[in-house]
Amino acid sequence: MNERILIVEDDRSFGAMLQKWFERNGFSVTLCAGMVAAQEELVKTSYRVILSDLRLPDGDGIMLLTWLNERDLSTPVIIMTGYGEIQTAVAAIKLGAFDFLEKPINPSLLTLKIEAAFELENEASPPRKKPSAENRQSLGEETIVFGRSPLSTQMYSFIDLVAPTQLAVMIAGESGTGKEHVAQLIHNRSTRSDGPFVAVDCGSLSMELAPSELFGHKKGSFTTAIENKTGFFSAASGGTLFLDEVGNLPYGVQMQMLRALQEKKIRPVGTSMDIVVDVRIITATNEDLEKAIEEGRFREDLYHRLNEFMIRVPSLRECANDIPVYADHFREEANRELNKKVRTVSPEALMQLQGYSWPGNLRELRNVIRRAVLFSAVDSITEESLPLLSEKKEKHENVIEESLFPEPEKEKEKIIRALKRVNGNKTKAALLLHIDRKTLYNKIHLYNISL
Repeated sequence: MNERILIVEDDRSFGAMLQKWFERNGFSVTLCAGMVAAQEELVKTSYRVILSDLRLPDGDGIMLLTWLNERDLSTPVIIMTGYGEIQTAVAAIKLGAFDFLEKPINPSLLTLKIEAAFELENEASPPRKKPSAENRQSLGEETIVFGRSPLSTQMYSFIDLVAPTQLAVMIAGESGTGKEHVAQLIHNRSTRSDGPFVAVDCGSLSMELAPSELFGHKKGSFTTAIENKTGFFSAASGGTLFLDEVGNLPYGVQMQMLRALQEKKIRPVGTSMDIVVDVRIITATNEDLEKAIEEGRFREDLYHRLNEFMIRVPSLRECANDIPVYADHFREEANRELNKKVRTVSPEALMQLQGYSWPGNLRELRNVIRRAVLFSAVDSITEESLPLLSEKKEKHENVIEESLFPEPEKEKEKIIRALKRVNGNKTKAALLLHIDRKTLYNKIHLYNISL
């Protein structure tokens, strides 16, 4: 294998243990005891991955990340954190860390994260095998499957990182990618998991009804208020309130929402008394909210209050290696729903599924597999049982993301191309480049890119 890894760890016994473990698994490893030594090593030698402790005797992982950004070194950094350092790990992720690991280190989890970091720089890997039990998790009455592609693995790591905190999370992603599942996972892994999870479709809230639906109302406060109503905020108190497609929230209600979040109080319609609520907010959007702000449709102060931490859900076409895993899961699900006994997806059918662009993402894949199971006359999904999938492929070939990872030496050109593609919108460009907006700003300044 001979992949070069730099370990930055001041605990010599722990660092030596890690070094020996990596070397036994075929890696080439250099161990540094501090930040300065790591910087000196990085100046003279290139590495595929950096594994750094968060706390170092002459600095910390945050300072090392800043140093790497200033010198345009795009080596993926995995930060090792101890108990109680989640908030600092969040800061590291925002600064561009690829991932994080909690101590004590789980060797199997470490292997997965190292492989994911390598895969971001490599070409697509072979299709995954059928998911094992560890790739499945019950979500209420529904079982979901975890993708194992680099972007999926990174997303789940971010979920684990932010879930125990009280930060407001904004989930960005195309329609059909499973943003509500991500919100549910955050809730399930949070300290609020015993509390309610209340999901609200903001697109269904009219200007007239939104205040009542969100904050509740008193009987008789308006014509149709025939009884007292508990709003979504009160219903979610002690748990999580998930606002789906938050960009559709009526502008007139956004100020009331901001006040509720800042003061942790709501005032039901028709009353003069405030009610204290304890709610964590998670939002989701497939809309460019920065553009909505520019157009006067969304309040900037509310956007920043909701976007304390952003998680991007990758599209299915970015995670084509996960398609066999998802297809197999949806096949089993369809068997139960339709009382069928389709046992496999043929290699030819999988090849066709992986060659499609999936504009409808997981939702579309699920529908395709259900239809294929229904029409399968044998115990396998074949090409003949699949619907025609080629007619939409052209539509999405022009919007394939410009990831910075495979060719770091062409970063400036890729950033310029991404900015041109989205007419200078930095939030969209950051999503295309698989980096956060702060990192994009730093790189724009670094390369002196004029907008």
